[in-house]
Amino acid sequence: MWAIIFLYLPKHNWMNSISLSEKSILTIKSITNSTYLDIIGLIIVVTASIVLEYHKTVFSFTFQQQNYVFYLGYLSILNTSFSMMGNRLVTKKNNIGNFITTCNTFLSGSIDYLLGNAGAILTYPVSFIGNYLVFKAWKKSKILRSIDFIFYRNIILGFFFSLVLNYIAFQYLSEKPIDWKLFFAITIPAGLTFGGTFNTARMYPDNWFMWQFYNLTKAIQNLMLMNIANVAKYTFYFFNAILGYITWRDDKKKAA
Repeated sequence: MWAIIFLYLPKHNWMNSISLSEKSILTIKSITNSTYLDIIGLIIVVTASIVLEYHKTVFSFTFQQQNYVFYLGYLSILNTSFSMMGNRLVTKKNNIGNFITTCNTFLSGSIDYLLGNAGAILTYPVSFIGNYLVFKAWKKSKILRSIDFIFYRNIILGFFFSLVLNYIAFQYLSEKPIDWKLFFAITIPAGLTFGGTFNTARMYPDNWFMWQFYNLTKAIQNLMLMNIANVAKYTFYFFNAILGYITWRDDKKKAA
């Protein structure tokens, strides 16, 4: 069902029906490329985390018959801050953002696994490799492209990898019975991020719609995992994706 939505949406999205003036587009692009929006994003993440006392989240474990407490909340706040900066730099077509995102993926996967995402042990390596390939692709060229067969192929591959890897993780790597609600809450965002990451390498402006759906599903997933700081982050990302789409679409139009 999700694949069908994405096959249809880029050609008939509501944004294409809105005619923006040149002045409005210039204003939006100035906001997209501003440093102020970077700061606002960081403030949202850090403030939400502190107010909701997420920094007090701990992970208790036993090693060599001794009990330890790991302050997972502080690490998660730092991780989401780096993730925010990586996302903003990518929106501004700065390849350093892809480098930050690549490094950030390992930490994100570790946190997700500790918070109950059994599939993270298999899915995040795919994200890590995908982000690294995006970084290498942008070093070679930055060409904004129209939707083609590869766009749809990447979406299908993304969901295929997500379904297979998450099923293996939930069925064989977890000692608990499969929680199907949690399974799909994790599998759908993972499929979106795989397809979206693969398509980021080719710089499709319409790929921002993939990230909008991703942000919505990730917000739901993090609500289930009680990672409230990430809920605020992905809400910000949703609106940032709108700015990214308008900016990239106009840049592509001018380049053509």
